[in-house]
Amino acid sequence: MVERFLPSNDPIKEDVLEWTVKRDAADAKKLLDWLSETQSYREKKAMILLIQELVEELKMAVDELSDLK
Repeated sequence: MVERFLPSNDPIKEDVLEWTVKRDAADAKKLLDWLSETQSYREKKAMILLIQELVEELKMAVDELSDLK
């Protein structure tokens, strides 16, 4: 992580957003790993929807982080 000269205006929000990015990325990776092992197309579609939701949340968190910095 890069050390900044000026602190964020909202360090708690920044910490929560960074945690969200790490958690969502890990969850999406796990779902992608499981996706290749799943036999049922119904389960695959459900996993893809979950992955898409995680990616949307990741985008929002990254956008908010960039606004804070």
